[in-house]
Amino acid sequence: MNLCFPRLIKHGVIKFGMHLGNGPKLSGNLLCKIGSVMQTDRKITNQNHTYTTMASEPKFLDKGNLSEFLQSYDTFMLDCDGTLWEVDHITAIPGIDKVIHMLNKLGKRILFVTNNSVHSNLNYKLKFQSFGFDASEDHIFGVAYATAVYLKDIAKMDGLVYLVGSPGMASEFSKAGINYFGFGADPDKASWDPKDLLDMEFRPNVKAVVVGYDEHFHYNKIYKAASYLQDSECMYVASNDVEISFPLGPGRMQPVTGTLVKTVSIAARREPIVVGKPHPLFLDCVMKKHPEIVKERTIFIGDSLKADVGFANNVGIDSAFVLTGTHNLNDMNSGEFPKPTYIMKSLADILDI
Repeated sequence: MNLCFPRLIKHGVIKFGMHLGNGPKLSGNLLCKIGSVMQTDRKITNQNHTYTTMASEPKFLDKGNLSEFLQSYDTFMLDCDGTLWEVDHITAIPGIDKVIHMLNKLGKRILFVTNNSVHSNLNYKLKFQSFGFDASEDHIFGVAYATAVYLKDIAKMDGLVYLVGSPGMASEFSKAGINYFGFGADPDKASWDPKDLLDMEFRPNVKAVVVGYDEHFHYNKIYKAASYLQDSECMYVASNDVEISFPLGPGRMQPVTGTLVKTVSIAARREPIVVGKPHPLFLDCVMKKHPEIVKERTIFIGDSLKADVGFANNVGIDSAFVLTGTHNLNDMNSGEFPKPTYIMKSLADILDI
């Protein structure tokens, strides 16, 4: 049986529109006015599911509701890029280390949940330490690790994986004991000639094709991935599909994982099972390792309305939208995205209120 189709039905997710921008900084009074005119709940549909946005009117975190906010949640799921540090992956956001220490002191369970597939969990742990806080690896859920959890513990995949992915994915697959190949530069000569293509080696017993971020993405890899996926029993898994490209500077646009996934999908004429946010499957991977989590007492905090708030709404948990990364208040009020439960200028607001 083709495992992809039923998993897609089970884990189908909303396809929110994308609208990026850098709105002006707004005063507290204007923020309150914006909050007061937000739309009521609406339904957003795709071919598989209908989703209702969860928050009827997002609340700005302030002194009046901070105590209730902290008492309402035992588990804090935190995005990384744009939430713990700026979207350039380098610049620290002031006060984040102190917030992590405070939440730990309060006995909160902190889980770090990111769509970035470049790094392994160990690399994230080291990066956290460089920013002044720490976390155990079993509390870190990079999508590279989550994809390994899905293949091994949920899908129970047995066989070879053709991996179009990053060093982080290769590391996590190795740690999980998943047999894979394809990582790194493709060994075959690039060619358009059908004879050369037909002469390339294809391995037997390939049970899954996995696509994540791959700096060595190449025509040969598209050809091989699409070819393996002609076997209906071969699973097609993607680490995430919402991040398509990012502007690096004037006239410079960097394609990222979503571009690679769409390319393989078009060539293979198949759609993947997607592990990353906003797809609910990511929560399945987290719960596989932390079954003690109670969704009603869990909040997700992140900078992306599409990935982070969308994920929270899709799995039925509360969310807080921080204004330190991808999206801004103009995006939130555009009607294109799901609504958060709370709005914060920064995760560090918890310290300043």
